[in-house]
Amino acid sequence: MGNPVNVNGVTLELKYFRKFDTNISAENVPTGPLVNMSRDESGNSATPNTITVLAYLPDNTLNPVDNTSGLQLQGNEVYLNYYGVTPTKILNKDGGYNTVSCRDFRVEFNCDEVASQYDLYYVQFAYQLDEGTPSVDMILVRSENDDPRTDRGTVTAPASDDE
Repeated sequence: MGNPVNVNGVTLELKYFRKFDTNISAENVPTGPLVNMSRDESGNSATPNTITVLAYLPDNTLNPVDNTSGLQLQGNEVYLNYYGVTPTKILNKDGGYNTVSCRDFRVEFNCDEVASQYDLYYVQFAYQLDEGTPSVDMILVRSENDDPRTDRGTVTAPASDDE
């Protein structure tokens, strides 16, 4: 669908982007995007990971975003950007927190109005590590407004056999 973009040792390629649903009331918008991560059976680092995101974006007028280094999704108003590896605290099964290294992906937009209605977008992209780029345990995917009143995020990891 789009040309691959290389950012911070990771190559991103847009597979699919479209508006899936419209006029969703703000009360019905979940607190984070819905995310799925998959890889073919070989599981080696040379194999691209495919990420599917259901992102809720305000149906208000969007302004151009500041960071346009990633994948252009909709004009200069919506981008998928990669911010490298970020230490992130996650809840563990004992009720405490562990810090893990995550790849930080963001569906970014810039809306300077509080939204009452949202549109649901289906975003699918692949990412592949450049040779020598270390792997991490998880990814972090956020919908982030450059006007940061309603940032949302989800941490996800591929399933392992011991779960």
